[in-house]
Amino acid sequence: MSARQEIYKATRDGQDKYTYFLLAGAGAAIAFAVTQSQTATLTWSKLPLALAVFSWAFSFYAGCRQLRDVTNVMRANYDLLRVEEGLHPQFPNHPQVVEVLTEATREMADRTGRWGAWQFRFLILGAVFYVLWHITEMALRTPGVTVPYLGYS
Repeated sequence: MSARQEIYKATRDGQDKYTYFLLAGAGAAIAFAVTQSQTATLTWSKLPLALAVFSWAFSFYAGCRQLRDVTNVMRANYDLLRVEEGLHPQFPNHPQVVEVLTEATREMADRTGRWGAWQFRFLILGAVFYVLWHITEMALRTPGVTVPYLGYS
């Protein structure tokens, strides 16, 4: 394996580990929020907690999409290399075919990066909502502060 290939593989492995780390963080955060609210009643003060869970769920979804898209980009890169070498059974080594495949691969790679960015952003947003919920709950435990329940009474 060449030095370039080793660097690429190490970079790819690092990016995958980061994505899996964020996926684990989102999953753990959802599980923790569920355990923290097992005996909770439905009140408006729980809205930040619900937003935190939805944010973490979207973070998890974005991470899964990123992993899927990375696989698609890798497959597209492999096909592009086969076309350039004249080894692809369906497409000849033609400049227009190479140009179209290169542009499609670039667009897929850009989309993958966007999913990764959203994964991180929503993980952090969930943490912000969770802290807001926690502060809200602390304020409600302060004497004299009340919040109405959802529904009819």
